[in-house]
Amino acid sequence: RFTRSFEFDYVSWTLDALRVKLEQSTLDTPYYFSTPARHQIVVDYLELMDEILSRESQVNVIYANPEIKDPAAASSDQRSALEHLYAIQRKLAPLAEAVLQEQITATLASLGLTTGGQPIPPVLFHITHLPYDLVISPRNKIQQDATISLVPDLSVTQQTRLETSVDTGMNVSSLVVPVGGIGSYPTMVMRTTDLHWLSDTIAHEWTHNWLSLRPLGLNYETTPALRTMNEATASIAGREIAMLV
Repeated sequence: RFTRSFEFDYVSWTLDALRVKLEQSTLDTPYYFSTPARHQIVVDYLELMDEILSRESQVNVIYANPEIKDPAAASSDQRSALEHLYAIQRKLAPLAEAVLQEQITATLASLGLTTGGQPIPPVLFHITHLPYDLVISPRNKIQQDATISLVPDLSVTQQTRLETSVDTGMNVSSLVVPVGGIGSYPTMVMRTTDLHWLSDTIAHEWTHNWLSLRPLGLNYETTPALRTMNEATASIAGREIAMLV
């Protein structure tokens, strides 16, 4: 009742991500490039993301400054530059993602975490604006009773208003929080310029997918202890795999 208008649409996101992944797999893109070229694709993507995040931050500062009467006009140059960068990103991101998927798959094979040379399920991820999580807990103890995914463009004002409405209307303690990755399929991964963090998160979320076919994953929601064991396993695996990548 409180979150309906803000809830994230997983179906639409998944269909769009699967379309991108299907195009990648049809072209078998990474294998057209030499090893140094694959490396450069990922480096170029991270440098592009660094410029995008920097310019987005500058635009946000302009809009947050109460002394600027016309933020749209003041940020015109930055927003034009961003549109150009977004156009480049749309072409480069699928290549970078395909390269990282191939490299992580090779690492999993070297660790014996594959069946017939292929990880099950295959490594599939998509870098995107991540939804927020609304976490709901009792007032008298720290305990996650429920989480609801919300659209990624919620303003701070909207977040605060929603928390207040839920707290008052349901007599609970709620908090809107960002997340770094979501173990959907394909996996959602936050935009970043940190290659190690990116590799860690991709491997972490793939481990959740891998566990979902096994007892520890199938029983994720059974008890808080099993949930903690699942998350700890994914964290350890993600860290170790990322170092090898």
